[in-house]
Amino acid sequence: MTAPAIVLVAEGPDDPAVTNALKSIARSLQSSRPDLRIALARIGAGTPRLENVVADLVADEVAEAVLVPLDLVSAADHAPELDTFEHSGDIHLAVSRPVGPAGEVLNILDERVREALHRGGALEIDGLVLAAPSGGDVRGTSLLGRRARQWSAHHRLPVQLAVETGDGRATASAVASLRMQGRRHIAVGSLHLTPTPSYHMHVQGALRAGAVAVTAPIGDSPHLRQLILARYAFGAMELLDGTPTRLPDDLDGEDS
Repeated sequence: MTAPAIVLVAEGPDDPAVTNALKSIARSLQSSRPDLRIALARIGAGTPRLENVVADLVADEVAEAVLVPLDLVSAADHAPELDTFEHSGDIHLAVSRPVGPAGEVLNILDERVREALHRGGALEIDGLVLAAPSGGDVRGTSLLGRRARQWSAHHRLPVQLAVETGDGRATASAVASLRMQGRRHIAVGSLHLTPTPSYHMHVQGALRAGAVAVTAPIGDSPHLRQLILARYAFGAMELLDGTPTRLPDDLDGEDS
């Protein structure tokens, strides 16, 4: 039996830099798994539209696909547009859990922080900000707080969580809070997936507030590909037995 296709579903503006970053993620995933059919689809703004991608799969007689939301701040919920396709008579679809703020994301952030410090010529840090876009679900918001605590314990540094609404103020406030505690070498780790306008506003806010380094967006990463494939695997299991499959909490290292 042919394995289900993977459809990476992303929100975000119709912006060339965002589109290029998403295409890079899809290309790398396809390169690492040439045995799977992988497609990228957009909801909201941007192309290709999800409905068109699904129509292409149907036209190519693809029988099954798993929709994987590329959402780093939601742990369970997904955009309602995805439910429109779950009961299609032409193709059997399942919607996986979002990528979410999994523990593995901290490994990506550590890599991005090292890259940012190298670019800026910084030699040390004494504080960290974990910045994420707003819009996550309740479970995702709870996990973000846990990730901040885990990051702090791992590096033995104070970590402030900033949930951005798009204007950079939350990040600036988090940097300012650490500076009031006497911290002067503060790095900001960003959970933005792509370089959206909101990401650029958050970078400006961080630098104005005195951060010495701000990470690039998460973008393509071996760790991200592993997370996508984990979500896909459980979605594919749902296609097999027709019932939702709950991803175990410990798969992402979500310890108490």
